[in-house]
Amino acid sequence: MDINKNHWNEITPFNKQIISTLIFSGFFLNILVLAVPIYSLQVFDRVLTSRSLDTLLLISAIVFFLLLTQSTLDVLKNRYLYKKSTKLDALLSSHLFVTNITSANKPTLQDVKEIKSFMVSPAFSLPFDIIWTPIFLLVMFILHPIVGLLGLSAILLVGGLALFIHKAKAKQLSESQLMNSACKNASEQAAYQVESIKAQHLETGLRTQFQHLTAERVWHDLQLGVTTSTLTSTAKCLRLTLQMAIMGIGAWLVIGNNMTAGGIIAGSILMSRALQPLEQLPSTLQGWHSAVAANQRLTRYFNDLPTEKNSTDFSDIKGCLHLDSVSWYPPKAKLPLLKNLRFKLEAGNRVMVMGASSSGKTVLCKLLVNLYQPSSGSVKIDDAQLSQWNPNQLKAVLGYVPQHVEFITGTIKQNIAHFDPNLTDAEVIAAATSIGIHQDIVKLPEGYNTVIGNNILPLSAGLAKGIAIARALYFRPHILVMDEADANLDSNNLAAFKHLLDQLKQNNVAVVMVSHNKDLISNVDWVVQLENGEITSAYKSDQAAKVHNLQPVASNG
Repeated sequence: MDINKNHWNEITPFNKQIISTLIFSGFFLNILVLAVPIYSLQVFDRVLTSRSLDTLLLISAIVFFLLLTQSTLDVLKNRYLYKKSTKLDALLSSHLFVTNITSANKPTLQDVKEIKSFMVSPAFSLPFDIIWTPIFLLVMFILHPIVGLLGLSAILLVGGLALFIHKAKAKQLSESQLMNSACKNASEQAAYQVESIKAQHLETGLRTQFQHLTAERVWHDLQLGVTTSTLTSTAKCLRLTLQMAIMGIGAWLVIGNNMTAGGIIAGSILMSRALQPLEQLPSTLQGWHSAVAANQRLTRYFNDLPTEKNSTDFSDIKGCLHLDSVSWYPPKAKLPLLKNLRFKLEAGNRVMVMGASSSGKTVLCKLLVNLYQPSSGSVKIDDAQLSQWNPNQLKAVLGYVPQHVEFITGTIKQNIAHFDPNLTDAEVIAAATSIGIHQDIVKLPEGYNTVIGNNILPLSAGLAKGIAIARALYFRPHILVMDEADANLDSNNLAAFKHLLDQLKQNNVAVVMVSHNKDLISNVDWVVQLENGEITSAYKSDQAAKVHNLQPVASNG
């Protein structure tokens, strides 16, 4: 399901419905907390003086019912929050998974996890308990003004200490998390490049660097631990002192006949309940800070989503590719990397793009397959802009071989078939055979069921490139865009690649390929020269073969 701004406003934890529910439930839950202090007053001041078992049984039954109601209401509130958090997780996770694949600098699944955990934690409900603290304070004043003043002083002291603890720990916590992240990244990077590290004998230098990082991390963790334990012990001492004070002052008031004995127990319970949420304030503030930050990232993302446009499933696809005055600016750049590119490629035509490093060839390929969007101008297939095409249809119209090949963890078969649940072995084998890698794959221990990706099984550069080409061919596209697809192919695979280019022409497939191999000129129809982001020349292949100043492609172009 695609999520838009309206959906997000319905499931964010800070919407009116959820906040109203927490305020409503918080009011009744905190009112019901008064049942136990009132019960204490009644037992000490009425039951013990009257020695009436009937009164004791009656008020015990009433309070038991109120406690049962409180527990039921708490269960219903928590169940409500669990359902809301689960719905948020279910709707956002798959949406953001796809978003993070297709876009950069977007909210992550960690943001969803952060908010979900926060919604079902006590920290989310705590502010809606704190706002009812004046109720307990009012009852303490009713018991006796001195008890009320002591309660007010206790609230100010504990609340002030809680804010001080939060502020004192915030900077140290941030530094500790930063160093832990640095150590984790260094460890993961070393694990990912283990072969290169061993080959270049970098172990000693990297170990020394990691030891420095670890020492700094341990020092920050120690400082955080010492600060936390010191402040926690101080808060505990203050709380016990205040509990002792309420008992002592209560006893003094009873001795002076200014308050009944039941007021001592009631006052102690009320103070404990009033201080409880304040004691949890430091951890609560940290939880709210993280959750609000994640919520803001998601809100900005959904607010910035473009208005949803209805895509179209086109019929009678010809596969004509048209660049109409396309320019592209890198983010925050003042000058374009590609300038006013214009060309039209008819179905069945093949064009080779050549040019020096950084001339914009890779960006051009990404524009053609809708990974990048033009800053001005448009890219069209059969006169329809790429944004008008249904993405599910577009994946079968456009095939793409990137310059740097990567695979998702899974079998070779799954990777070639784009993890299509309806894949057929025949189509996978046909795609692999067309580029001449079928025999190379079946020679592997598990053949097409060999698991690749995430550095699980190092593949030769040639076989990896061949699998990437087969993946691009799986849906039998009308247009094939290849960025140095012939790189790292051995002689046999290169011969198969040339045959593939000829076969694609016979099948009326349009081809745009970046390559430095002039031997492939005879296998294309056009050669385009790209320099400084502009098309400086275009030749038919028979003419291009006679031109000696064509610039070969350099990597990262």
